[in-house]
Amino acid sequence: MDVPVDTEGRSGAPSHGVTGLEVYPLPGRCGVRVAGDVNAATRPVWSEVLDRLVRQDEDLVHVDMSQVTFIDVAGVTDLAMAAQSLRGGRRIVVQQPPPHVPRVLEFFWPGLGGIEVAQ
Repeated sequence: MDVPVDTEGRSGAPSHGVTGLEVYPLPGRCGVRVAGDVNAATRPVWSEVLDRLVRQDEDLVHVDMSQVTFIDVAGVTDLAMAAQSLRGGRRIVVQQPPPHVPRVLEFFWPGLGGIEVAQ
């Protein structure tokens, strides 16, 4: 099941035209692939994407960050807050985030349930 991030209904096309951040559905599973920067300019899109993901009915929600070139601490905070909002054993699986993301998560939210980082 793909998360419905594409408001135009185009499969495989960027869902948001904000410069610096592109979001694509992941085929065959609930989640998104994010490419570009998560910063003050793109944070509204990032927050919206995370909000849509946590509203899904799936136990696992995937966020492929292998093409994220930068994410600020506020973006990591959004990710942690999204994970904290999950109940009933649900979790976000973050795939290949920038190297500082796991360190920031562990420093500010040690032992945070609801999130799994897969390198």
